[in-house]
Amino acid sequence: MTARHAITGTAIANCLGADHEAVFARAFAGADAFSPGDAFFPLPFQTVLGVMAGELARPEDVLHGCAATRLATLALTSVRQLKPAVADAVARWGAERIAYVFASSTGGLEETERALAPDPRLPPTREVYNYLDHGIDATSEAIARYLGIAGVSLAISTACSSSFKALASAVRLIDRGLADAAVVGCADSLCRTTVFGFHSLGLLATTPTRPFSRDRAGITLGEGSAYVLIERQAAATARHALAWLAGIGGASDAYHHTTPRPDGIGGQLCMRAALAGAGLAPAAIDCVHVHGTGTPQNDAAEAAAIARVFERRAPITATKSLTGHTLGSAGLTALVLAIESLRRQAIPATLRVAPADEQLDVDVIDAVTPATLRHVLVNAFGFGGSNASVVISHPAEPA
Repeated sequence: MTARHAITGTAIANCLGADHEAVFARAFAGADAFSPGDAFFPLPFQTVLGVMAGELARPEDVLHGCAATRLATLALTSVRQLKPAVADAVARWGAERIAYVFASSTGGLEETERALAPDPRLPPTREVYNYLDHGIDATSEAIARYLGIAGVSLAISTACSSSFKALASAVRLIDRGLADAAVVGCADSLCRTTVFGFHSLGLLATTPTRPFSRDRAGITLGEGSAYVLIERQAAATARHALAWLAGIGGASDAYHHTTPRPDGIGGQLCMRAALAGAGLAPAAIDCVHVHGTGTPQNDAAEAAAIARVFERRAPITATKSLTGHTLGSAGLTALVLAIESLRRQAIPATLRVAPADEQLDVDVIDAVTPATLRHVLVNAFGFGGSNASVVISHPAEPA
């Protein structure tokens, strides 16, 4: 990054609620919102899932030109929250100067499953199915039209780091003069392919996930969406800033398709790159919002990376214990919660840590904790070692 960028709008929806007020209230109250897996669709094994809660958007009412899939529903549930902030940005920059970058790891796969393998126990798909409804970019044109923006449009998929790779792409568009602002969003819906896939890998927990606990046993999958609006660091923009996007780092250890390298070298590299981009020493970071999936290997590798990057033990929190692992949406989901954490000057709790795994040598926050927060680092690590980290700063920090 060549300069800080202003984050001037956020939106979020997941199993904690269908709007930012509900999500923030429940997240900072330490609410447990997971449901039995077979309540969403029939499963031959036990697990729990983070199913979207609250009043969802109706894409057929406002999104013209794309199918009303569950992906569209989840994306629009967040997008509608962001519309006023985007309208302000359009007034500042013009519609053609605002890009749209979307990320997902499953796209419309849930709709495809129901079309190609009908199950009488599941809601029927539409009478006419088009394979284009499955695409990562299937909703992009309609959502850009709904928001009134007409700049560059991209769609990105890099597993669980997707939304941070989308954020990095948006930053490059602004830095290269191709846009003055960008709407960056992500959505992933629960589908049988993902749930059965993680189960086959032995990574799916039968009970709610327990990141960094000695008894951690796997992932709890969730669904949801999250969006941010980023803009050039201009005087008018700065007055609207919720936080500064200070640095982004990416790295890949290419160690294994589904297993991280035990020493966490990929995580180390991307955290150091994000810090360098922000011009900050590790000691400046007041909290790390970790990837924290709750699997024995992932948590151990991330803890090793954090221990090597931070000389002092920076407090960490794993918000997947609240939202579940929302796959391609995981990064921005944690980022939006981190921005709210900066606003509240409080760190959200990691649920179900006890008994903590003392071998990991990390300081896990297990209760909502007031703190002086100036700079926060957020991790999103994906399969194949596709890793990304983002540093955000309090809007009162000098730009």
